[in-house]
Amino acid sequence: MEATTYVAHDDLPNIFAGVGILPVQYGESRRRKLPSEGERKLLFAVLEDAIRTYLRHRDSGAEARNNEDWVEAAEWLSSDDECGPFAYVNVCEALGIDADSLRSGISNHTGRLEEIRT
Repeated sequence: MEATTYVAHDDLPNIFAGVGILPVQYGESRRRKLPSEGERKLLFAVLEDAIRTYLRHRDSGAEARNNEDWVEAAEWLSSDDECGPFAYVNVCEALGIDADSLRSGISNHTGRLEEIRT
């Protein structure tokens, strides 16, 4: 009968002895740099919905300022807050979009409003 040896918790770091990779390097190699296809679709849908909502109600004047959806979209699109994965700046970064350029394009948008309003 063969004796079984169990590793104590103090010996756990020894299992990595002689391995040419640091724990920090392992984490970096396993971390995804870009969102998956499903995550990209979700982020794009969030961005698209905000843009459509903003443009749909933008030209309504005072009426738009009373529309909760428009106010929420306008605040989100103008925010530089980076807190949370669904912050405007973070969504744009994950999608590879320059947030400031998109803001400028949205504010200067004048064409095809009828198509967007549907």
